[in-house]
Amino acid sequence: MKQVGRGQRRSGADLTGPVRAFTLIELLVVIAIIGILAALLLPALAGSKERARRTSCRSSQHQFLLAIHLYADENGQRLPSGAANPGFPREEHLPVISDTTSNALVQYLKDQKMLHCPSLAAYFKNADAWQGEAGPRGCVIGFNYHGGHTNTPWPAAFAGGPTWLSPQRLTDPSSLVLLSDMNDWSFGDGRTWAPHGRNGPILAGGDLSNAGAVWTARMNSPCSALIGGMGGNLGLLDGSVCWKNARQMQVYQGSLGMGNEGATAMW
Repeated sequence: MKQVGRGQRRSGADLTGPVRAFTLIELLVVIAIIGILAALLLPALAGSKERARRTSCRSSQHQFLLAIHLYADENGQRLPSGAANPGFPREEHLPVISDTTSNALVQYLKDQKMLHCPSLAAYFKNADAWQGEAGPRGCVIGFNYHGGHTNTPWPAAFAGGPTWLSPQRLTDPSSLVLLSDMNDWSFGDGRTWAPHGRNGPILAGGDLSNAGAVWTARMNSPCSALIGGMGGNLGLLDGSVCWKNARQMQVYQGSLGMGNEGATAMW
């Protein structure tokens, strides 16, 4: 047999040794390792996206507050009205503003998407959804608007609970809340909103975009924190925006004129 010298290559015909391949067990081990790594990385990626959404929400609230200030500067320091459309004089809801107020604010914002927290923008992405939520009462927005409401301070949501004061003018105490994230729920339609969960927005009960969300019901408190809400941004009358954890929030009346059938909110 011809010997292959040192430094020479063997021809294809000489390669008669066994070829090394992965066994089934080795392939399964590799797949399992990839699965474990993916399971470790996906929550981190989701958390990173949620942090970005919170930052974007904070920016949107800053723009919203600026539009309110510009409006007030041109209207004798008076804030835009928080009332519903004229046909509903006895109803007011934090996430609902009249068509007149909505149109006025969009003139300053230049984009109606700025009326919503970015976490809820997909839900309110078209005019039908945007209008359909509030019906003839006005326009539902992706924030709670606390300014320009009547009958202030509003009564407590439950016996012994806190009340809240609606700012009317830019000259009111600067620490008053003017905007808050929509951590709201309603006994009337059985829905709870949590714009900022650990890994993103959560809407429970009749939700169109989070079909896997679980409706968590308790006797008197189906609140946003119970479905995983982590907190929300607060926009103050002085134009500043800060984050508040859910465990530090209190529960307030979010609607007038509808009792428990309207909105309850936490901030």
